[in-house]
Amino acid sequence: MIDYDSFADQYREMVRKGGPGRAHRFIISRLERITSLSRASICDLGCGSGDLSSELARLGASVTGVDISKKLLAHAQALNEKVDWVHGDAMALPSNFKTASYDIVISSLMLMDIPDHKAVFREAYRIVKPGGFMIWLVMHPCFQSPFSHPDEDGSRKVYQYAPQFWKSKGTGTLRSTLGAYHRPISQYLNDFMDVGFQSIRTFEPGSESAAPPNAYAPDVPDHFGALGYKN
Repeated sequence: MIDYDSFADQYREMVRKGGPGRAHRFIISRLERITSLSRASICDLGCGSGDLSSELARLGASVTGVDISKKLLAHAQALNEKVDWVHGDAMALPSNFKTASYDIVISSLMLMDIPDHKAVFREAYRIVKPGGFMIWLVMHPCFQSPFSHPDEDGSRKVYQYAPQFWKSKGTGTLRSTLGAYHRPISQYLNDFMDVGFQSIRTFEPGSESAAPPNAYAPDVPDHFGALGYKN
């Protein structure tokens, strides 16, 4: 499990400067396309410093934000008092999280930070209501890692694609400090379906207007994600 308490203040500053903003805007735009956020009950797994949860609450949703980092939750609590902020592990939620209690479960750029993403999918499936859905995004497994490099001819070389834990080069950045768990796209999707989610739609934001392309490679998506329903 990646320890965000050790990087909480730097992470909050990164968010303030726009860090995960594209992913958050993409999720909100998708939600607004398919449902009314007003009075929707939403659980944000891995809410971090609370920006996405707070914006969803501002749009009228009833939001619970869950994070394992007490320091990030302190930032979140200072941001919005209307959200129900909960200290907890998304892989094994606190006992008061009842089965079939949320309309929507979201996870934005968190699944790369935990050793067992399938446990999160399993918990999400448990707490979402029948007819509800989960939407999640991760950094793109093909293109956003130290193992993906552009060539001079404009092509891109991807290697070491197997599951692994990695840290980027350099110092002081999120991924050089905390690292990330890499999984192939197929592993994310197969595990998402295995726990029961159906009618799955996939996304590669970066090629869509709601999430501008990677500034260094306009044709390369920043993120990958999916939405699936519980019948």
